[in-house]
Amino acid sequence: MEHPRLSRRRFLLGSGAALGVAARPRAARAQARRGQIIAGLSERMLTLDPANHYSISSTSVLRHVYDPLLDVTNDDKFVPALAASWKAVDNTTWRFTLRKGVRFHDGTPFTADSVLFTLKRVRDNTKLIKSFVYQDLEEVRKDDDYTVTVTTKRPFGSLPAHLTMLGMLPPAAAGNEDAFFGKPVGTGPFRFVSWTHGDHVDLEANATYWKPSLPKVEKLTVRFIPELSTRAAALRAGEIHVIDRVWPDMVQTLKATPGIKVLDTPAVEAQRWHFQLAREAGKDPRVRHAVSLAIDRNTIIKELLLGYARPVVSPIPPGLIGHTSLGQKPYDPDKARAILKQAGYQNLTLDFVLMKDLYPKQLEIAQAVAAMLSDVGIKMNIRNLEIATAREQRTAGNYDLFFSGWAHMPHDPDWYFGQWFTKAGAEKLTRFADPRVEQLIAEGRVPDPRVRQQKYEEIQKILWEEEPEIWPYYSVAIYAISDKLRSFEARRDYYVLLYEVGIA
Repeated sequence: MEHPRLSRRRFLLGSGAALGVAARPRAARAQARRGQIIAGLSERMLTLDPANHYSISSTSVLRHVYDPLLDVTNDDKFVPALAASWKAVDNTTWRFTLRKGVRFHDGTPFTADSVLFTLKRVRDNTKLIKSFVYQDLEEVRKDDDYTVTVTTKRPFGSLPAHLTMLGMLPPAAAGNEDAFFGKPVGTGPFRFVSWTHGDHVDLEANATYWKPSLPKVEKLTVRFIPELSTRAAALRAGEIHVIDRVWPDMVQTLKATPGIKVLDTPAVEAQRWHFQLAREAGKDPRVRHAVSLAIDRNTIIKELLLGYARPVVSPIPPGLIGHTSLGQKPYDPDKARAILKQAGYQNLTLDFVLMKDLYPKQLEIAQAVAAMLSDVGIKMNIRNLEIATAREQRTAGNYDLFFSGWAHMPHDPDWYFGQWFTKAGAEKLTRFADPRVEQLIAEGRVPDPRVRQQKYEEIQKILWEEEPEIWPYYSVAIYAISDKLRSFEARRDYYVLLYEVGIA
């Protein structure tokens, strides 16, 4: 299930794109729009505010309404959106040249004022979920109507990546945000029509979109259907045209259904099972290494995930800056037993906390891991908890191993490193502390992609040796679609983007 693609690293090093990117001219042409697409997403949308979520479903919907300054392609390249070009002037200064002739859905021109409002709002309103990412913004300056300069308190090499996830807002939204987000306007390919909370969102084509050939359809409806069996049934019945988060054991049933196609692609996600280093067992690197040696990752991939996963060779998935190959972690239960015996561990019990039904086959995988660990003398106590309860236990540190994943939604590893492996991290699951890693993370925040690659490789070598986490596999994103859809792309970041998709 490997797909050839140009890595973001190769793209950046080959073209110098991190230091200066320009938009390619696009021929303007009108296109007749026809039909309606109905999507079925696994998660309910949380908000209409692009600065107040990190939800995949919310992004999938709102990317149709709002445009960001930059976009990211499915092969991990950052490309122009509302910013026609951008460059790093130095380690703490970025300059953005904006696209001209763009208007919001209400006719308001998109200018530097929109960028200033959007960036200052997300920085200054610390109640917004994305605010913490932008606290390093020192100044956002309007040079002219179509040029913005951003200075940062420290190097912020991942800024372009984060800007792919922040839709631009009109300054008029400041007057009454409640009213604005009740009927929001963006510059995107679709206009907002209505949102029935927990059920569906209706959008209609923006006939004056700055890309005249888009969107391809007149109407887009996104339904929220958390149960996979219900989503799949609606697709098979022809009620919807695309579903996300298909699990491996559903693939053959869907493939056998006339009129349905199943698409998969390597995701920008690595499963990560976090040790709690504040607890006795997790403190000991010998225990962590023994647990790693006892897990047969290839059997999990082949037997439980039916091949819809890939072996991990470094914490950062392929395609992202920093990815390297450190080789697969070995499976060696004999060595695991010897390490535990030498360390004096007998009758060791570990609490393995899961967030219920969050990942494909996670309970079966946890049970298989428990059997593997039992074979080397470790008892695994599986606690399959409701998501909210599991997160409370995680925050309190009441676990030895926590079943989780990390999808690199900004297509950049800085956030992952910063949240998990620095003292200031907001979600320090592992309580990991290593001055070498802390320093390398700081040094890797410069805009120069060659420096970042080097520093991230060094970080991963340390993590690979210290093993604060178990990295069992890279995920695969699986979608199922009606064969009526045209030009649908299975995204590595799990987004369902439909503005370039037509319907027969």
